[in-house]
Amino acid sequence: MKIKNTISLFSFFASICFSVSAFAATSVNCVSQLTDLDFIISSKSQGLLRFQNTPSEHNFAYHSDTSFNDYLDFAYQHILHSNPRAAMPCPLSTTTYKQLVKQGSRPEKSNIADLVAPFELRQPDNQKAVLLLHGLTDSPFTYHDLAQTYFQQGYTVRTLLLPGHGTAPDALKDVNAQQWQQATDYAINRTLKDYKHVVLGGYSTGAALLINYLTTHPVNERVKALMLFSPASEPHNKNGWAAKWIDLIPFVNWIDEDADIDFAKYESFPWNAAAAADDAMSTIAVNNLAQRRFPAIPVFTALSDIDTTIDSKATFALLSALHKISPHNTGSPDTLVLYGDKNIIPDYFPDSYTIHNPQCRSSDCKDIQGISHIAVVNSPNNPHYGINATYRNCGSYLDDESLYTLCKTTAQTTLGERTADNVARFQPFQRLTFNPYFNELSSQITQFLNAIEQK
Repeated sequence: MKIKNTISLFSFFASICFSVSAFAATSVNCVSQLTDLDFIISSKSQGLLRFQNTPSEHNFAYHSDTSFNDYLDFAYQHILHSNPRAAMPCPLSTTTYKQLVKQGSRPEKSNIADLVAPFELRQPDNQKAVLLLHGLTDSPFTYHDLAQTYFQQGYTVRTLLLPGHGTAPDALKDVNAQQWQQATDYAINRTLKDYKHVVLGGYSTGAALLINYLTTHPVNERVKALMLFSPASEPHNKNGWAAKWIDLIPFVNWIDEDADIDFAKYESFPWNAAAAADDAMSTIAVNNLAQRRFPAIPVFTALSDIDTTIDSKATFALLSALHKISPHNTGSPDTLVLYGDKNIIPDYFPDSYTIHNPQCRSSDCKDIQGISHIAVVNSPNNPHYGINATYRNCGSYLDDESLYTLCKTTAQTTLGERTADNVARFQPFQRLTFNPYFNELSSQITQFLNAIEQK
């Protein structure tokens, strides 16, 4: 482990002590911490939640002959062992969680490990499954809302925990894109063994890993569709390639150092994570795809026009490249859901796509300044990220404690994507964490699924 400075060393040991003392108190839970400003500021400055417990030496082999249940058991135990807040009570009950309790996969009273661990939402005696991959710094909690859309269509829903996730941000200092791809390949191949009709879905970096698999492997005919949410095509910051070199500089480990108070997503961000994500996106660069083949399966994509994490223009180029190298049949149900300005769609984009461009028609969205990269997959009813939730993403102000505090505590903030213009115009500004058009998205997904099942 690289230690940034003396404070980081102290923080590492402090986080371990915290996990066995204060976190065990019944009065402390994942929700109450979100409003404890003193703890948030201390955690941000000292890195109290930035470091994992000593990780287990046992690793999962990712052989496709190993059952998915064995994988789920391994991942859960890994989180319990390494996440300093794994056992902390987290009374946030989603519909997906309630169903996991009903099927005997989770206890009625949830802790953090129960919510961030990968899950399988099972349908009895069916042959349809969707495999969903989260993005960089995220966890399978990302899919607690979208899982319902697929489950209601009769799909068993499987999720994967990418290596380095589900514990604490410093776990990302020792992973690479090859490890993520190995886990992805296992989950796909295992699901293809278990089901006859498989849909693959990926958010952000998870989308890049799926595309790389589909363009570098002979694709089983059981794969029926690819679904992409804020897919990682190219970083918005074009200097991502430099991250791996910066990470080599002694004591320079972190791009962002936040409080990491979000139980379901890392808020601090190591340079190595940026390097690994850039490597994952490089594998699906348009110039690399020209020499590959994409299977004749339909693609569903949802993205924002002003995504500040991923370059939306690069995503249009990526989708066009996939269409070009795929032997598509006429009438393919390829679908694009674009939040924002429809005029950014380039002239070269395939005209066979069905395009949805949601418009605001209610008070819930009229003051929102653009849909963020992280908002697309979450419902406004999400108990952690939704419109009435306690959590606030204030990462725009990591270097300004006054505005950071104001963002966390003021009665009213402006929500949207954290473009430079939005952050300058609206203070305090909170990054949007839910999709005000989520019900429409769910209907669009259902329509797409119905179309592919009729083919």
